[in-house]
Amino acid sequence: MACSICDMISGKTVCRKLFEDDKAVAFLKEKPAAPGHIIIAPKEHHPIIENVPDFVVSHIFQVASRLSSAIFDTLGAAGTNIIVNNGIEAGQDLPHFTVNIIPRRENDGLNFQWQPKKLDDETLSQLEFKISEMAKGTGDFQQEGQKPINMDTNPETVEDDGENYLLKSLRRIP
Repeated sequence: MACSICDMISGKTVCRKLFEDDKAVAFLKEKPAAPGHIIIAPKEHHPIIENVPDFVVSHIFQVASRLSSAIFDTLGAAGTNIIVNNGIEAGQDLPHFTVNIIPRRENDGLNFQWQPKKLDDETLSQLEFKISEMAKGTGDFQQEGQKPINMDTNPETVEDDGENYLLKSLRRIP
């Protein structure tokens, strides 16, 4: 299945990249909810947040925080919505996990409000039990694997004047 986000990341499709590193890419959304709407995505293809390694999710939200600050500073936004539409039923329209940053201004006409529902104590207790049981491993985050150390293939040569290195070191001690 073709992925438009993967095509933008690989350069097959033109996009306006704002940020890119080894884990994530951020670009302006072509059809934005508001001017300055930014999409951040992991460079590896993952359809939903549950498939993205924890350290990449953490990194993406660090990038989101910095880009949100940039929106306040450069566009004079009064606020930002940082949104994840996770799954088709939640409004996800691309088969690649993304974070949306939407600049907000007073009376901008955007409405992300929903009507709260009142739940009885028994329902709340059942939800609390079910979710807390499933969330027992929360906080045990997947860590990024250590990167190999790049050893210099051409080490500098040290001139040896014949004197013992340890003796030279001892002479420097006051």
